[in-house]
Amino acid sequence: MISLKSLGRGAAVLAAVATLGGATAAQAQRPDARIEFNGGSVAFLLGVHWGGGTVIFRGHRYPVRVNGLKLGSIGGSSFRAVGEVYHLHNIKDIEGTYGAAGASATAGAGAGVIDMTNGNGVEIRAHSTSAGLQLTLAVQGVDIRLR
Repeated sequence: MISLKSLGRGAAVLAAVATLGGATAAQAQRPDARIEFNGGSVAFLLGVHWGGGTVIFRGHRYPVRVNGLKLGSIGGSSFRAVGEVYHLHNIKDIEGTYGAAGASATAGAGAGVIDMTNGNGVEIRAHSTSAGLQLTLAVQGVDIRLR
């Protein structure tokens, strides 16, 4: 007879294997491009952030402009982000409004991760560092355009 305790352990092992398998599959996906951008933001309930950067796609560097809005944000900060771009088949597809939801806080130096997607299906997974004083509990929209 199989005990409930043994069944629970077996389920835990299967869940761990499935999680590790999923992580390996995600890591196996190669990015189509790389993005680097930096800028600043200021907010009191409704925030605005701005900046610029570069997309490195198929050996070429393309300058981009970054603008966006944050709802539910207070403070000011500067940021720098680098990340990978997925599902980019044509450089023009990088353009668009990206949606991302999250909560973040910056007091002095901070760091974060953002995963956002635009209407063309392009996904950006970026790691950011920031400095300043800012609290955000909101949905964010980021508009990226080629210069």
